[in-house]
Amino acid sequence: MSYLVLARKWRPQLFEEVIGQRHVTKTLKNAITSNRVAHAFLFTGSKGVGKTSVARILSKALNCQEGPTPRPCNQCQSCKDISAGVSMDVLEIDGASNTGVDDIRELREKVRYLPSKTRYKVYIIDEVHMLSNSAFNALLKTLEEPPAHIVFMFATTEPHKIPLTIISRCQRYDFKRISAGDILSQLRRIASEEKVNIDDKSLALIAREAEGSMRDAQSILDQAISFAGKDIDYDEIVEILGIIDRKIFYETSLSIIERNPQACLDIIEDIYNYGYDIKEFYKGLLEHFRNLVVVKVSENPSKLMELPDNEIADLKAQGALVGVDEIQHLFKILANSEDEIIKSAAPKLIMEMTLVSMAHTKPLLSIDDILRKIDTIEKKLINLQGNEGDDLDVRVEKSQSLNPPSKRPVSHKINSIDKADDEKQAFDKHFVEDSNAKEVWLDLIGFIRKRRPLLASIVELGSLKHLDNENVDIGFEENSIFFDSIKESRNKNDLVDLCREFFQREMAVCISKTDPNTGSTSISETGNKKNNKARNRRYEALNNEMVKDAIRIFGGMITEIKTNKV
Repeated sequence: MSYLVLARKWRPQLFEEVIGQRHVTKTLKNAITSNRVAHAFLFTGSKGVGKTSVARILSKALNCQEGPTPRPCNQCQSCKDISAGVSMDVLEIDGASNTGVDDIRELREKVRYLPSKTRYKVYIIDEVHMLSNSAFNALLKTLEEPPAHIVFMFATTEPHKIPLTIISRCQRYDFKRISAGDILSQLRRIASEEKVNIDDKSLALIAREAEGSMRDAQSILDQAISFAGKDIDYDEIVEILGIIDRKIFYETSLSIIERNPQACLDIIEDIYNYGYDIKEFYKGLLEHFRNLVVVKVSENPSKLMELPDNEIADLKAQGALVGVDEIQHLFKILANSEDEIIKSAAPKLIMEMTLVSMAHTKPLLSIDDILRKIDTIEKKLINLQGNEGDDLDVRVEKSQSLNPPSKRPVSHKINSIDKADDEKQAFDKHFVEDSNAKEVWLDLIGFIRKRRPLLASIVELGSLKHLDNENVDIGFEENSIFFDSIKESRNKNDLVDLCREFFQREMAVCISKTDPNTGSTSISETGNKKNNKARNRRYEALNNEMVKDAIRIFGGMITEIKTNKV
């Protein structure tokens, strides 16, 4: 047969023609120019990325009549023989067919002989990882110290299967997957030279399905030309590849975003009846939702996905319909169904129920939207401030700097005292009448709030019973759960330390109980019934589940609680 497939016809013949492996070709060209060519090379990488092609080009570069040269002429007899694969001195060996130790022993015998026509005798062993351990061991000595006229070139898709003793004796070059953009450019050039009429959308689909392999991309294009002739459209590419049209993923995600489970079920039914693999559809849909997130969070999404510009534009248009938080939530629902879909004997049913669940997901508000709503509510409440009423208003405000009043320094040993119930009445009689005491108490709470917000919330529920230059007495109601909390070792010690820091002297901190039936009034309450009511509201706020959730979600704290009339 005279026909030559595109993968062979368009095989690179120079280092400059190798696509997507500049880090390899540049190093090899520099090594040839500086006369630093190694005696053994290991080329690793996935299929169809140019490993064997580079080995052939390097063989020509070393044996060209004008060389060694980084740019073989491809005109001399040596270059022509190597390109045609008929050179007696450049031997390509299939590792899978020559796995035994006897094959390597035969090779060791042959390497002693000089090349017949060329400068170097080159052994190219493809899929070298297929050699047996005995064969590798037989090759070790020869590989480490080969004759000066011998160059070994190994190619493999599975370098982890090669013994480290072999790898350490070679210069290793890792070939990357070729990007879809580079494959698309090369396919466009091939189509132009071959006089094939095909649009970029179809070429982009071929490039994406090749998964980084130039050889696979060229083979698909060859197949498409055989199927459709010189005029190829997108639908024909989809048909010959047997893949799911990407517009189905857009239709599915749009049905989910629009909360239309019936449309989702219809799509799955059409896919199943057409014969598409449900598991492949799942993988494609998962990637589609990932791409929706990428186009919303990345300034340059084309670097993160192998899609043409028109598809990226479509993704951006669909992504504008929904927030990134909601897309991530839908992605998680889909990802959590992976095991069931992939392993299930009835993946269609699992896929249907997953899409229905996604379509019934309630819209999520972004954090920015929530904050804007909170800000709006706060502004409305501020407008209502000053009116009396029973509705609770929890407000976060910036704390003022606290400056404790100047006091005559007194040094006392720290003494945390838990007052017994029989001592309560004695402390009740020693209220400070100085109006400044209340201000000091509020400043102390604000100071504690800066250091220990949770401790401040507990202290705030207590009342200042007595304050002088040496003592701070804080009271809690008889049945208050916060009395036990403040007496915990860590809270009590922290309170003593914070009082010392605030007053800048040693203070005896007393924690005692107050009896609500005694009629006594603390400094913080000043005997006002409205303040008692406010204290109850404060307690309700701190124990309200919604307030607790808000503090947990936003990482905030309650700085002030007021009662407003609505």
